[in-house]
Amino acid sequence: MKALWNKAFELLREHLVLWVPCLIAGILMLVLGRLNRAEVHLLLKHFATQHSVLGGDVASGDPVRAQHQAMMIIYPLGFLERFLKVFVFVVALVSTKNLVQMIIENQRPDVKVAVRGFIPRWREVLLFSIKYMAIVAVFGGFLIVLTTSPLTSERFHEIALSKASFFVQALVMEGSLAWLLMPAAIRLLRSPSNPTISTQDRKLGVVFAVATAAGSLVLGNLLGNAETAIVFDSPWEAWAIAVLNSIITNALYVLLFIAIALLAIRKLEEEA
Repeated sequence: MKALWNKAFELLREHLVLWVPCLIAGILMLVLGRLNRAEVHLLLKHFATQHSVLGGDVASGDPVRAQHQAMMIIYPLGFLERFLKVFVFVVALVSTKNLVQMIIENQRPDVKVAVRGFIPRWREVLLFSIKYMAIVAVFGGFLIVLTTSPLTSERFHEIALSKASFFVQALVMEGSLAWLLMPAAIRLLRSPSNPTISTQDRKLGVVFAVATAAGSLVLGNLLGNAETAIVFDSPWEAWAIAVLNSIITNALYVLLFIAIALLAIRKLEEEA
């Protein structure tokens, strides 16, 4: 594991181009999040008002029905937004692997070529994204039932909804996700002729994924608290800070993507 860590950190430090796919994905996530919030606001406003025969808009006579109508559209849009975010990050993972491959083979890294490299395997990228969403939905549903079930005590609900418990739950979910999906992730980055995944590769990938999730949660919480404490004079300032925070937190995922790429390429074993 130490050799993998050293190699991944060396590539991260010496080749800034490896940051590009993940950082672009992070910025696209911000854009998708802003668009989704704007769509929710417009839909709620649309269904909460109705046109008057005398001209102008008036409040809806049945606000509960209006909210229900809006939610019938908002929920599918929210699911689509989350799926697009997952898909974009899977494309970033594949692009990062292609860049790492170019660097290891002493080629000039080209971001456009690396991103286009996922096109021949877009079905595998799509299927992996669907698997990820399905597993997250199952784990999320299980946690919701566990923390809200009337069969459990109120004390258990309080503990389950605390920040410390949320941190533990997130790490357990990330570890489970990594254990289930790491073979598929490494297989996605390898050529179809070399689908074999060793147990050691799987364990290393899981350790890196859990460590990345832990660091991202801590860093995201610190940056989020700092961001809420700042008073912005314009929306552009808030947007700039959000982008900066995204770059900082996604740096950990750049390292994770490089490590998974190295596991897929198996360059460390060749050097050993």
